Amino acid sequence: MTRQRAKLSNYLIILALALIFCLLSAFYPILSDIAGPQKTSAFISAQGKYSSFIPKGDIRRFAGETLTYDIDFLFFEKAATAKVRFFEYKGKYFSTLSAETKGVVGFFTNYRKHYYKASFDIIDQGRRVRTNKFERDVIIGKDKERTVHFLDYISRTHFWFLFSGGELKERSRDPIPENVVFDDILAFFYNFRNGVYGDLKKGTTYKIDTIPDLSMKNITTYIGTEEEEEQLRIDENRAKNDEMLLKVQIPKDVFKTETGELVFWASNHYIPLETTIKDYLLLGDLHGKLTSGIPGKLK
Repeated sequence: MTRQRAKLSNYLIILALALIFCLLSAFYPILSDIAGPQKTSAFISAQGKYSSFIPKGDIRRFAGETLTYDIDFLFFEKAATAKVRFFEYKGKYFSTLSAETKGVVGFFTNYRKHYYKASFDIIDQGRRVRTNKFERDVIIGKDKERTVHFLDYISRTHFWFLFSGGELKERSRDPIPENVVFDDILAFFYNFRNGVYGDLKKGTTYKIDTIPDLSMKNITTYIGTEEEEEQLRIDENRAKNDEMLLKVQIPKDVFKTETGELVFWASNHYIPLETTIKDYLLLGDLHGKLTSGIPGKLK
């Protein structure tokens, strides 16, 4: 029973992270030297769109953005929730991702919670975020595991600490190679959307250096072609909508998936709308859906 609970809780968290870390959301308006200030609507539409889509700009325009997802498992509705935020505090920029199981599923998984926080430097003339500190907390009942990464680009050193039960269990110190930036999952999320790794085009693959550990050194993302979209629609008996097919490849042992591949549909403004992961370790399917979104705003 303990092993089955662990598998189920991992499964629910995978989709929460897939929907959010897997990338993509909307590009909000900025103050442009050419066009001047633009207005945003108060909410992102149910179709994953908003009124002033632009592909690139000052990444600080995401400040104030919040995206929320509900996740269903079998006949359990809202078995888990996930939320990602980008915000500014006293001139510094941060992002958080929280995900937790709820209700009956929460009971069987000891109300598992994942919480991630990234602290950013703004570089490349406002175009990119670069993580200087990344924190990860996993809480299962009364048990808590915490990892903290410090990234010092002056000395080009990565410091890593693992805590369990409030005690330091492991630590390491590694060099950051020249001309390499280690993007955590949250920095990746915003940088990808801002075109830092290249223009977002169908049929294109993106490979990004991430904070290394024993099982994961890169995140790979692929935007499907129109032909691949159409074939999957046929396979799923899915109506044709104005949307895109995206795949994210992570090492399969990171979240204990069968293949490490996560597939989902997103609006053409790059907001993940819904995702289904089938037969995760023989436990069945999960389905996630965007429930609300608030755009970022410049003051």
